[in-house]
Amino acid sequence: MKKIQLSDGMPIDIQRKNLNITSVELLKKVKKLCVESDLSYVEINKALYLVDKELYMEKISS
Repeated sequence: MKKIQLSDGMPIDIQRKNLNITSVELLKKVKKLCVESDLSYVEINKALYLVDKELYMEKISS
């Protein structure tokens, strides 16, 4: 199985000031979509977990 790097050695407590501009823009878009969805926190968290899992599986499969 292909191994991928899950982090760049940053601490667990990642802050916006530690992200590059592209990452901050992605963060803003994801947060906006989550707020606009009117889903509960639990449902948003499930969706975010699943998309993270799908992206991970795509990455190790490529």
